[in-house]
Amino acid sequence: MSGFGIRALKKKNTETDASDKRQFIKHLVYGENYEAVLTFLKLNETHPGEVKLLTKNPFYKDEIWQQLNCTLNAIRSEEVANDLTGLNPRLEVFKSEDEVRFYKDTKFQKFGGRAKPHEIRSEEKFFTKPFYQFKAEALFNSTELENIDETLKSNELNKIISKIEVKKPSDLVEKVNFSLHSGENEIIDCESLYFCESPKTFFKLVSNKKELDDVIGEYTATLENHGAITVHFECDREIYDFKGTMFIPQSMTHEWGSFVIDFGAFDPAESKQSFTVLSFLNDGDLQEEDLVKKIKLLKRVVERVFPEFSKAKYEQSIRYTQEYAIEGINDEYFDKLKDLPVKFIGSGAPIKADEPSKYQYLPRTLKSIEQYIR
Repeated sequence: MSGFGIRALKKKNTETDASDKRQFIKHLVYGENYEAVLTFLKLNETHPGEVKLLTKNPFYKDEIWQQLNCTLNAIRSEEVANDLTGLNPRLEVFKSEDEVRFYKDTKFQKFGGRAKPHEIRSEEKFFTKPFYQFKAEALFNSTELENIDETLKSNELNKIISKIEVKKPSDLVEKVNFSLHSGENEIIDCESLYFCESPKTFFKLVSNKKELDDVIGEYTATLENHGAITVHFECDREIYDFKGTMFIPQSMTHEWGSFVIDFGAFDPAESKQSFTVLSFLNDGDLQEEDLVKKIKLLKRVVERVFPEFSKAKYEQSIRYTQEYAIEGINDEYFDKLKDLPVKFIGSGAPIKADEPSKYQYLPRTLKSIEQYIR
């Protein structure tokens, strides 16, 4: 009997500890990216004091800018550019000066001409249209930008979530629709969950999938995540007289895909030119040594095609993510998903638009924030 009593006491203590580490947040934003920050700031305008941002690691202004720098320009149509400037006049979107080009036979060729490009992977094709550029600072108003670190530090939770449990609300005041469990025996309950990473990641984390609305499983079943590595270079000289997007084959003998490069214009006053290189990854490229090899290959190819790069001094930022691109989005699910307690926001969110396929990456994020947050 005494042994049973000890076991019962231990169980009770464990339940008490878990209860002590439980907290309720009405509006919880999940995601370690600029998409989540923009979502948090928008929610915080209408629900001050009721919103928290959940990230694995601290994510502040430096991390936001590093991610934005390591992202190719994603406004690639006039319709999207006009729509986004209507939503946010601060963006002041400008079209790039040159057509998108690909490298073949030691020359750059324009898409649509006589010369045929190397094989362009499906996830790369979005970038074959000229980009429209804007200043990243325009995503935030002046007050948000000035106080961004202070705001995030006071409203950010840094936890690694091991599972998400779907709940049925039993309290009229604290309506718990989801319980997020950390590896430290902590539980974060929330009424509304704004999931700013891939919807497939959400579905994978849910432990009791039978309690989910069937439409979530249907929507996520068609999604495919594509990992990528991006490197942003800021050079102390002009590397190439060009502003726009270029495709360079990673190999002349293997179908490894492209290095997709967005060049910014050379600034003669500062003697600087920046550019960002994107490489989508195959499943076999996910080991650390493979990523190191990919970066070395990237630099060798850039030096071969642009000899001035080998003479330059530069600063670089590197970003690796397993969710750079999300394919298989069915925007017809927008009306079925928009009223659920979990809102998908970001590049994997279904949206309502005349031509939704033109909205990818940042444009889809901004459109989903507008449509899901009221």
